[in-house]
Amino acid sequence: MNLWTPPKEWEGQEAYLIGGGPSLTGFDFSLLRGRNVIGCNDAFRLGPDIISYCIFGDPGWWQKNRHELEQWPGRLVTNAPTMLSWEVPRLHKMARERDGIHSGSTLGWNYSTGAAAINLAISLGAIQIYLLGYDLSNRDNVSHWHPWNTKTTQEYAFRRFLNGFLCVSRSLPPGVSVINVTDGSSRLPVFPRMSFLEFLETLKAVEKEEIAA
Repeated sequence: MNLWTPPKEWEGQEAYLIGGGPSLTGFDFSLLRGRNVIGCNDAFRLGPDIISYCIFGDPGWWQKNRHELEQWPGRLVTNAPTMLSWEVPRLHKMARERDGIHSGSTLGWNYSTGAAAINLAISLGAIQIYLLGYDLSNRDNVSHWHPWNTKTTQEYAFRRFLNGFLCVSRSLPPGVSVINVTDGSSRLPVFPRMSFLEFLETLKAVEKEEIAA
């Protein structure tokens, strides 16, 4: 079993994590082009010029989207235990722990791909992590910002996800900050919040710093 250990390629930098929540409907993802972006599940369809890594934890999702994923030229990461023995080109496989933040070749699952993505960002060295589309809620019975998953997420699943994020918040390493970017609809209470307008202003400030450097 050949497990992957993420390199510290984002050491001391920002990371942007794209979840599936409907608050991202209409969001201009091109604003994230060239940045450190982790896309959860179907976000890979935004393309490798925006998505640095696609992470998933459900083997069933892989089977459903296998053809597109095998053609996708970007980097894929999973900690699905049943996939560790599979031979899949370009798939970075990591061990799974149920709870917490882990290092090396192990990711904490914490009951959702979105939570595992936070661990991946930390393993890559990020210290400022922005969560987008981490709503833990439906909008008019719609659970996603995209059309590729039309299944409505049930309340019991949201409660399980919330328990996982509570565990993540208690396990964050010193010096790591996680910010929930939301339009106000997110039910995730454990991280500081930022509006989309504030987030856009933050992106502009980061660009100015990069140009000045």
